[in-house]
Amino acid sequence: MTLRRKFILALIGMVVFMSIVFACIALASTQALIGHAETYVQQSFGDHLNQLLSVYYGGHNNWEGVQDHVSQVMTTPPDPKFAHPPRDFQRFLVFDQNNKVIVDPSNKDLGKQLTALPDYDKIEKQWQPITVNGRTVGHYWQAIHTSVVDSKLAKTIGTSIIKGMIIGLIITSLIALLLGLLLTRHFTKPLNRLMEAVRRVGDGDLASRVEVEGNGDIALLARDFNKMTEQLNRNEEVRRNMVADIAHELRTPLAVILGKLESIQEGVLPSTPETILPIQDETLRLIRLVRDLQQLSLAEAGKLPMALSTVNLHTIVGKIIEQFQIEFEERGLNINISGGKIPEIVGDADRLTQVFVNLIGNALLHTPSGGSLNVQLEEVENLPENEMTGEDVSRRLRDVFRRKDDKTEEAGSKDKNPVDESGGRWVQVTVKDSGEGIPAEELDHIFDRFYRVDKSRERENGGTGLGLAIAKEFIQAHGGRIKVESELGEGSSFRILLPVKPKNTLDVNP
Repeated sequence: MTLRRKFILALIGMVVFMSIVFACIALASTQALIGHAETYVQQSFGDHLNQLLSVYYGGHNNWEGVQDHVSQVMTTPPDPKFAHPPRDFQRFLVFDQNNKVIVDPSNKDLGKQLTALPDYDKIEKQWQPITVNGRTVGHYWQAIHTSVVDSKLAKTIGTSIIKGMIIGLIITSLIALLLGLLLTRHFTKPLNRLMEAVRRVGDGDLASRVEVEGNGDIALLARDFNKMTEQLNRNEEVRRNMVADIAHELRTPLAVILGKLESIQEGVLPSTPETILPIQDETLRLIRLVRDLQQLSLAEAGKLPMALSTVNLHTIVGKIIEQFQIEFEERGLNINISGGKIPEIVGDADRLTQVFVNLIGNALLHTPSGGSLNVQLEEVENLPENEMTGEDVSRRLRDVFRRKDDKTEEAGSKDKNPVDESGGRWVQVTVKDSGEGIPAEELDHIFDRFYRVDKSRERENGGTGLGLAIAKEFIQAHGGRIKVESELGEGSSFRILLPVKPKNTLDVNP
């Protein structure tokens, strides 16, 4: 069943339900109103009859002829206010001073004593005295009816209400059906467009978009759908480019290996170490490419194995600088390590070494002779506000409240462990070179797979384009982040932030 039909049925069902509820309330209210009116009429009739009897006795000084007088009054009331009582409660009796029935409209109990009546005890409790000049000259009793459900008036009104409800229900249902058709057409039109776009995306058309109108929930859904398709389109483009790049990266070394092997097989080239060495180099390139892709995939999936231990970043950077010392001297580059004392962090030394090798190697590759490279290490107490995530904010608030609670506790306990505030401390490493810089339009893609700023650079000299992508994933695996700032002709600056973690809260792998 479509959404439009469901909406129309729900609207009609709501109308029917509300009509039934309204009819029930109207019937109950009408019956209650009729009951109050009947009670009022009974009381009014009793008061007027009591007054009539008092006047009659006062004028005659006895009860002779009262039966005929009351019958005449019942037939034609002398007072317009004294209306005929309903037939349902015309049962009443009048007693004299000796408790003898002197008035009975039905003549059934006329002349009987009170004790001779079936319900004399009930009558005696309910009758009202008739007084003349302060003296009780008789009693008046009227049967009281408490139920009006079966009365003719109640049935007539109930039938009218039900008929009116049925007519109103039919008219309201038709109006609800018409409004439902109009409203659902207006509401479901954008949903139909959205469903059609979803079907097109399911068929492979990732360029499908939905026109957004207004600011309602459907408009928000349409915007989210457009963002989703844009992201899917970008992911698909990245996937195609990655496959193409991998194919290109594999094709070159495989072509070299195949050409060399065919030449050796045909006897064109001798099977000497000099001939086999290029084959070995290309094979090592393939192994390195596959290894990098595997590490990158594991890091992106959050399954990168980490051999955690305490790491001194000063030591790691110093060893890397020593490895590149010969290249620095050959190119005439000035290398400088600055910064004060920084705390040790907990991380994977091999992964972090690979990160800084990539960064320093890139700086060496893109810095001209006579340039400079500066590596600065420093401790940062709090993360800059523009780089904080929701998790960072939560951790900072927890640390603030924890420090407040710690200050209020009683001091002096030697066995108490001090609060470790390292959760809010970071180590920042900045690698800055004086090279040619990176164009502004390239900065957003600098950490993409197989991306290289210099497209003309040979793969043998320029690498595979995976170094920075791997560096970013490795840093994120340590809970850190990496940023790049660059201007053409001014050089580039890569800034790495790594959190300092307490040693006693992390299991260190051997």
